[in-house]
Amino acid sequence: MKQKTIFLSSVLALWLLVAAVLTDLTEGVVNAEQIVNFDKHWSLIFLSWRSNLGVNLFSVITLLGNYQLVIPILILLFFLFFKKYQSFVWPFVFTVLSAESITFIGKLLVHRYRPDGGVMTETDFSFPSGHATIAVALYGYLAYLIIKHLKNKTAQGAVLLGALIVILIIGFSRLYLGVHFVSDVLAGYLVGLLALIAGISLREWFILKPIKNKR
Repeated sequence: MKQKTIFLSSVLALWLLVAAVLTDLTEGVVNAEQIVNFDKHWSLIFLSWRSNLGVNLFSVITLLGNYQLVIPILILLFFLFFKKYQSFVWPFVFTVLSAESITFIGKLLVHRYRPDGGVMTETDFSFPSGHATIAVALYGYLAYLIIKHLKNKTAQGAVLLGALIVILIIGFSRLYLGVHFVSDVLAGYLVGLLALIAGISLREWFILKPIKNKR
């Protein structure tokens, strides 16, 4: 019981901290002119960096966060691992679906238009970035799943580093291509982190339950 209480308290504290930062950022986007000006300034900087080679490169990288790729990955993993690793699969599905749901609601509530000059045509609103959200939720959980099955610390560190690089480069691709502001991507990371914390906590809860039952 004590172990479970400590676990729940730690998770809740971390989740509330991330939620508070996300709330503060959202309020700043809606009400603070400083954040809006900051976003516009960096949007112009990314525009100045843009080249044909860069656009071609990041147009491919950004596909890693597209739903056309994410949905097949979810379906494939679900059928491959459902029978043997149900305690991993259900939290994984929960993580991705909750992340996408929060993002969808956030876009409707904030109603923020995308930057001018983007190289891609996007029909939905800008805040938060769905690609940044799914990058953290999907690749973060996949990294967690892999790390849980590795014994070597170096290998675990390599997987974690690889996931961080993928997450960061997907977010950067959205900025480089001019389809998001910096605060959109940061908010997407925070939304994805909220879902990831909840999903991993759900998985760890499955681990703690047998401990209680054995007692």
